[in-house]
Amino acid sequence: MNKPGRLKAWTIATVVALTAGGVAWLPATPASAATRADSPFDFPGRGATVPFAEIEAEDAVTSGQVIGPDRIYTHLPSEASGRRAVTLDAAGEYVEFTLPRPANAMSLRYSVPDNGAGTGQNTTADLRVNGAHLKDLPLTSKYVWFYGGYPFNNTPGNNPHHFYDETRTMFGSTLAQGAKVRIQFTGGIPITVDLADFEVVPNPIARPAGSLSVDDYGAVRNGATDSTAAFQAAVNAGKAQNKVVWIPEGTYTLWDHVVVDGVTLAGAGPWYSVLTGRHPTDRKRAAGVYGKYVSGGGYTGEIRPHEAGGPSRNVTLKDFAIIGEIAERVDEDQVNAIGGAMSDSVVDNVWMQHTKVGAWMDGPMNNFVIKNSRILDQTADGVNFHTGVTNSQVTNTFVRNTGDDGLAMWPDRVANVNNSFDHNTVILPILANNIVTYGGRDIKITDNVASDTITNGGGIHIANRYPGVNSGSGTAVAGTHTVARNTLLRAGNSDYNWNFGVGAIWFDGLNEPINATINVSDTDILDSSYAAIHFIEGTTRTVNFTNVNVDGTGTYMIQAQAGATTSFTGVRANHIGAGVSIHNCVGTSFSPTVGAGNTGWSTSSTVCTGQWPAPNYIYPGGGGSTGGLSGTPGLLSFAARQVGTTSPAQTVTVTNGGTAAAPISGVSVTGDYAQTSTCGTSLAAGASCTVNVTFRPTATGTRTGTLTVASSAPGGPVTVDLTGAGTNGVTLSASPASLSFAARDTGTTSPAQAVTVTNTGSAAATLSGVTVTGDYAQTSTCGASLAAGASCTVNVTFTPTASGSRPGTLNVASNDVNSPLSVGLSGSGISSTTNLALGAAMTASSSNGGFPPGNANDDNTATYWESTSNAFPQWLQADLRSAQNIGSITLKLPPPAAWATRTQTLSVQGGNDGTTWTTLKPSAAYTFDPATGNTVTIPLTSTSTRYVRLNFTANTGWPAAQVAEFQIFPGGGSPPPAVSLSASPGSLSFASRAVGSTSPAQAVTVTNTGTGTANLGAIATTGDFAQTKTCGATLAAGASCTVSVTFTPTATGARTGTLSIASNAPGSPLTVALSGTGGTVPVTNLAQGRPTTETSHVQTYGSGNTVDGNADTYWESANNAFPQSVTVDLGSAVSVGRVVLKLPPAAAWATRTQTITVLGSTDGTNFTNVVNSATYTFNPATGNTATITFPATTRRHLRLTFTANSGWPAGQLSEFEVYSS
Repeated sequence: MNKPGRLKAWTIATVVALTAGGVAWLPATPASAATRADSPFDFPGRGATVPFAEIEAEDAVTSGQVIGPDRIYTHLPSEASGRRAVTLDAAGEYVEFTLPRPANAMSLRYSVPDNGAGTGQNTTADLRVNGAHLKDLPLTSKYVWFYGGYPFNNTPGNNPHHFYDETRTMFGSTLAQGAKVRIQFTGGIPITVDLADFEVVPNPIARPAGSLSVDDYGAVRNGATDSTAAFQAAVNAGKAQNKVVWIPEGTYTLWDHVVVDGVTLAGAGPWYSVLTGRHPTDRKRAAGVYGKYVSGGGYTGEIRPHEAGGPSRNVTLKDFAIIGEIAERVDEDQVNAIGGAMSDSVVDNVWMQHTKVGAWMDGPMNNFVIKNSRILDQTADGVNFHTGVTNSQVTNTFVRNTGDDGLAMWPDRVANVNNSFDHNTVILPILANNIVTYGGRDIKITDNVASDTITNGGGIHIANRYPGVNSGSGTAVAGTHTVARNTLLRAGNSDYNWNFGVGAIWFDGLNEPINATINVSDTDILDSSYAAIHFIEGTTRTVNFTNVNVDGTGTYMIQAQAGATTSFTGVRANHIGAGVSIHNCVGTSFSPTVGAGNTGWSTSSTVCTGQWPAPNYIYPGGGGSTGGLSGTPGLLSFAARQVGTTSPAQTVTVTNGGTAAAPISGVSVTGDYAQTSTCGTSLAAGASCTVNVTFRPTATGTRTGTLTVASSAPGGPVTVDLTGAGTNGVTLSASPASLSFAARDTGTTSPAQAVTVTNTGSAAATLSGVTVTGDYAQTSTCGASLAAGASCTVNVTFTPTASGSRPGTLNVASNDVNSPLSVGLSGSGISSTTNLALGAAMTASSSNGGFPPGNANDDNTATYWESTSNAFPQWLQADLRSAQNIGSITLKLPPPAAWATRTQTLSVQGGNDGTTWTTLKPSAAYTFDPATGNTVTIPLTSTSTRYVRLNFTANTGWPAAQVAEFQIFPGGGSPPPAVSLSASPGSLSFASRAVGSTSPAQAVTVTNTGTGTANLGAIATTGDFAQTKTCGATLAAGASCTVSVTFTPTATGARTGTLSIASNAPGSPLTVALSGTGGTVPVTNLAQGRPTTETSHVQTYGSGNTVDGNADTYWESANNAFPQSVTVDLGSAVSVGRVVLKLPPAAAWATRTQTITVLGSTDGTNFTNVVNSATYTFNPATGNTATITFPATTRRHLRLTFTANSGWPAGQLSEFEVYSS
């Protein structure tokens, strides 16, 4: 693989925008004319060799807004690669990438805002290729947006961070070099695009001969069924039988990690074989693959029997992905992609994303390697070698967007020895360091690229820090550490927590002084966010810097906050932001030995200022905000709403990143917006205030405005763009948002596919037409109007008029302000010259060297497949992905004359399940002659088949089967049976109901509108919804079945979910959107006015006061006579789940605690505990109220028994309130 550099698209383009008045010509420009920021891929020989070409959004052509550069923690651009990105917040804005080489897949790094609950929100972007809609690209903020301090939380508040996520998609075909791939904003939630990675994903890897498939042990593909037990059974059998365990193409749900030992677990490739999932109730269990734990080792939690007896040995994990469901950080939870202990083991080409840690390895263990892998979007570390990991390695691995250290070693209590991190690219750790070893002996950190540290860390860190790291245990930094041939780019930071800068490479003797030989050589430290080299906390001895290039620092070349023994030879410095080489306030404790060849700095250029300066970025292409006032987010986008109605508030946080108080002279908004603010007239250094903005449209259409926080301080005034849309109460939506039709013969008509059009607004819609473009036709049930909440159906068919891609659009015109509602249509026509094998999944019985089966359908006769030599028979197979009528096959070998004439003997078979075969052409000898193009054509009787297999038994020119191009062409005959499922209605909306109660069922009718039998898979719901069904395993053509859905809200507010029906139909699964509202907790006090009894009372303070609805009257028992009780008779047995206890609210009642047991009875005689004795605090400052909740129970009588009161020697209660939940 060749390592690409980051690519630029500076070409000025022109785009056409359709407007109400016709066509307007708008210029589209490159994102920025600023000097290009260095890329992590600019350094040949360093970092991971990756299969993709990366293009930054700011280097592409865009009509959006470039944000950054900015390096301030909690600012959106600070977490972007290169500290710049592009925000799309107006309909039609886009980022367009020009492919520097062919690609069939893309990974997009992006950010969308959080929602108010901190649970994230979903949106889509329009993914367009060469101007045509390809698909809606789903985007989410579910896995990002963390708040507060370590270990962080998901509740919106201060210190928002971890803004970006990644999504990946395949294009369905290989796009040529120069193709235009556009991410276009269609309205709603703003999208910030950071970058895109483009690659050619190879065809799926064939199942290894003699392997065991997880499917054979009951694993379920592409469904919600938990397959953990099936995987565990398969890997246990694989070990017992010494066989590879195979993960076929598909996505498998695991509710727990699989424990491996002495086995190879292999997939079809990380884009094809995917493990995901999380236990629905036991949230500390999730998809992952673990070795067995070592007793007394790094892991100190619960060890279940099948996890014991580690380390595992001789494990190979390769060619699959673990893409989890982890959206929070809980350090105790074992929800990592890979974990436990594995010795003599390898992880190769594994994609790890959305787990807590990519690989947290709890030793002791030895000889473990991670290589050729990708680790993305973790809530904590990328890799951590924890406790006694020796002779182990991470190499050629790409790491981006970890929530903590990217690559780490932590010898907690047991030494880490002779480990290495080499040839890795580690980008954007949101907290802590790119690469670090906390202790350890003879560690190697070489040939890496570390870039864009965010906070609390540097690019490389060597330290005696964290528990269990000390020389007494042999775990401190010791021996010789080799740090060589690394590039540190925009590393280190001006730290938000410690209020001083952290160096790009830094050394810390917190637990005890460092006493080892550390050789830093042949290293580039570029555009550092603060200092380049940093010593802190305890002395460090001895660090030797040799042939080090320091170019660009925010402040100093060296920041000496602790003593150190160092030498500098051939160390070159340039673009030092502070203008001074060294900050040293420890005097002669830091006295470097200066050798030959040093330039651009001097030990005499030293200051001790007693304060830390703001960074000054002077490196070409660097830069970043250095403090002052700022507002986050930089734009508020409000959902469309009816004219005259007011939106919920959205919040802007204004932060003073400067060193002095900032005067605030006013807060104002323009347009259809209003605000309230906590900012006052001054904002202290380091402080924040909030502005809450609401939107009340006065007219239809786009409504813009600006929030301005006026100030004369640096960064002022702060302005935030505001945008929203006013509607007339009509809002149309379509489900699905696009239709994809299977490829079919030209001139033939597909089965219909249904689009459900729903008016989700509050007023009736006037419909003025339903139309389609391209090779499509429609019929609809939509009339001239559509009531609020109502739906209608449009059935679309596809009749290709020519071969190749045939795009189109369904348009529904109406009085919706966003009219027309558009649905993208796609399909392909097949003619007699269409090569059906292009894009097919190609597999083979074997491959020789670098000649894989994918070469046989790459449309390039210069590449070819070759089987293992001297091992006939061999086969080559094409999966056309759906049944097609085929009529002939053309086979080619490379055309050069160097390929002598040869004869290959082969037969042709076809089948529809990949297992059962029919002979389409008996075995015969075919001659390949370079003089006539080295081509053979084999005519076939027209037949419908999905799989086509060539069986080779001889080759006169080479002792192996050989094919450069395997081409399959259509034949005549009736179109093959096709399956097409539709659901009516396309969405269900449930009325608001009380939390915990279940709605009446609503029915969804599933219909097979195709001509072939549908094979139905899992039918499942998500969210607060459940289903029952009449659907069986199959559904005949033209037949229907029913799924009945109920709604049981688990919380108040809007509740959403999805009904999904898996099948063999194109576009599976079929989905139906589900929505409902959880009502508020019931407010009826069941005890008010009911009869009470008591053990005693004093004066006039009887128990009747507890149910009179007046908190100023109260019951008080006899003094100094515990226990005491008060009992209420509810009149009949009812469900109860909550009691609220009150004392008088007056401040004269000092805070007190009372120890209380809650008991219940159905007959007034026999009482049992509902809530065991506990102590409750009554505080007048918070209402003098205690609330006790418990699982719902049916009781007529409830009793409170008091055994202590810290404020008075008696039981006291003003109100005894009882609720059903």
